[in-house]
Amino acid sequence: MRNPGKILPFLHKGLHGIRTLLYPSHCGACGIRVEVSSGEELLCQPCREKILRPSGHLCPICSHPVSELALCSNCEGRDWHLKFIVAACRYEGLVRELIQRFKYGRDLSLVRLLGELMLPAMEDPRFDGKKFDAIVPVPLHPMREREREFNQAALLALRLGGHLGIPVLQLLSRNRVTKPQAGFDRNHRLENLKGAFSVRRGVKQGAVLLLVDDVSTTGTTLDLCAAVLLDAGAGEVCAVTVARG
Repeated sequence: MRNPGKILPFLHKGLHGIRTLLYPSHCGACGIRVEVSSGEELLCQPCREKILRPSGHLCPICSHPVSELALCSNCEGRDWHLKFIVAACRYEGLVRELIQRFKYGRDLSLVRLLGELMLPAMEDPRFDGKKFDAIVPVPLHPMREREREFNQAALLALRLGGHLGIPVLQLLSRNRVTKPQAGFDRNHRLENLKGAFSVRRGVKQGAVLLLVDDVSTTGTTLDLCAAVLLDAGAGEVCAVTVARG
């Protein structure tokens, strides 16, 4: 009998070829057919070139762009509970379109693509040496989740957790429906979210946690979630998002 260890790779390659023939890969953004050998390409090259990654000098805490000698206006006069926020992309152009299609158009097929776009953020030097006990999605209020039929942050967290081999824990609850944050300045965002979050289950004492959401603008939502987790006993909370507004 032939060595199974040598046969399996050929079998896998053959099955992949049949799958690609029957179900060819298509770009998750524009739908054009994508010719690839690995089957893992989720964007065509023209769409991939439209993804805007953070560039230039970024604030080490909130990741907003700043000039090298200037203080971050988003962090000025602010005491953070979060260690830092890392965003994988800028909330512009194609990324903005994809996130809106995902959240408001209920296009769940984009979970895989947005999860892939988030992965490079985990290579940020700020994550060097970090060992997370769990990934925690930012919660939606139950009424909002029933309306939308899913929590986008939870789906992204599950995708990221699967890639990184880190458990995803629903540690937080949203206690009340809040107004949309778009258009609010930092103070109004804080007032809008005051008392909105609480811990729904026990937090491991000293745990190092990674919050996940789709978009961060001022970081107010993520920081209030971090404050609640720290009060419950977490040792450190960082955050990662697909995009930075």
